[in-house]
This record gives sequence, C-alpha cells and structure tokens, in this order.
Amino acid sequence: MDIDAITTIRHEADRLATALTLTDRGQQVPTCPKWTADDLLWHLTEVHEFWAEILATGATTEDEVMAIEAAKTARPEEWQALLERRAAATEALLAQLEAKTDEEPAWFWFSEQQDVGTTRRMQTHEATVHRVDAELTAGRSVSSIDPRIAAAGLDHVLEVMWPAAYEWIPDWATLTPVAAVEVRPQGGSARWLGISRWSGTRPRDGQEFDVPVGRLLDGPPAAELPRAGAGGSAVALCLWAWGREQALDHLAEGAETVRIQGDPEAITALEALIAEGHG
Repeated sequence: MDIDAITTIRHEADRLATALTLTDRGQQVPTCPKWTADDLLWHLTEVHEFWAEILATGATTEDEVMAIEAAKTARPEEWQALLERRAAATEALLAQLEAKTDEEPAWFWFSEQQDVGTTRRMQTHEATVHRVDAELTAGRSVSSIDPRIAAAGLDHVLEVMWPAAYEWIPDWATLTPVAAVEVRPQGGSARWLGISRWSGTRPRDGQEFDVPVGRLLDGPPAAELPRAGAGGSAVALCLWAWGREQALDHLAEGAETVRIQGDPEAITALEALIAEGHG
C-alpha cells in the first residue's frame, strides 16, 4: 500500500496516548468493554514491544515466539511510567520497521503471511483502530482516518484477519457454508465474502462449539446460499469490519453508515462474524 506506515503508526500511537490522558484510568473502553483506559494503553504498549522483539530477533518459529512471550516484563503500576514505556515501545517497533524491508521473513500468526510487510500493515491498522478506541473512551470526536488507510484496513480484515481463523479450526469440526456477502466500498471494487460456521464437540472435554468464519471468494458463490450486500465509504466499512461501527456516529467529519441489505439469514450470519472478530 502507498502509505507511510512509520509516520502513521507514530502519529496514531501518540494520539492514542494523548486522548487517554484526558480521561480517568478506570474509564471503560466503549468498543472493548472488558478494558479500561489503562488496559488500552497497556495493550498498545505490549503489542509494540512484542512485535519489535519479533523483528529484532528475526523470530520465525513458534518456539522463538514463546520465548519472547515468556521474557515479557511486568506492567507498570504508575501512569507516567506506563506512558513512558509506551513511547519507548513504539519507537523500538518503528526502528525495526525502518531497518527492514517488507520481503524479509518474520513470524506472523497467519501462515500465508510470514514477512515484515504483514507486520507493518497490521501495526498500521492496529494503531489506527485503537486510537479510535481511545478517542471514544475520552468522549471525544473520532478524528479523521486517511481513506487510503481505511481502504487498506478493510482489505486487511478481508485478506488476513478473517481467513486466518480457518487455520484454527480443529480436525474434529464440521465446516458448513451459511451465507455470501458482497462488500461494496465506494470508489473501490466489490468483493464477495463467504461465511461459514465450524461446529462440533471437543473430544477432550465434551464442550460444544459453533463459530462463524469468513474468507474471500473468487466471485459470486456457485452454491445457493443466502446473500446480502454491505456498502459504504472506505472509512465506514473499515471501522465496521474492525467491530467499531459505533464510532461512525462520532466522526469529526460527520456521521457515516454502512448500508446492509439482503436475506435476513445472510445479515444475521454477517453480524455474527463481525461480533466474533471483534471479541
């Protein structure tokens, strides 16, 4: 993507920290209700530390990643210490991204995307989305998102975040296609998303599962499945796909919407996929 990831990550991370200093540390994050403002700042801090270490060590295996996880240092209790650690973590990540090319191998949690470029893109979008979380937590308007970043953020969900979940489907599960959705960004190309559910009983403890997953299709589905369409601006569709639809009412430029129409079964399947991805 033709985006300055270094500048974007630094700018968005700084805006996140600034927004969070304007609210109580215990304020709930509306888009991530299990988190407080303090948790959100710590999350970005440990994410930046983790990926900086992945790139610095050249980790490419699960054992190397586990060693990095095991070596993490504790979360600071004092707010100023946490702010300083976040700033240092961001700079450490950016130093690694500046020193490496996108083509260099690097561990990532999706086997089809194992290079520095994937980390660069993921961290661009993660910093942007969590900055939105921070502004909502502080009760502020959501400041602008570059439409190019939004378009790339939507692509990242469609091409990486949702299809990666297929790698976590256990061998004992049954996968059933349930719907197809045409995603139609303004000014961009429409793409078809296939939604399935994997289900089954885990042998070791008898726990039941029924989980939605989604991946891009080459075109309209051949099978007769319930269909729907989702349209809107790149910014609206990006925030929606990342589970931040409530932010659309708080955009500084004015509220936006994602227009969803079609078979009620397909719409229900799409809502379940969004909710699963949001966590």
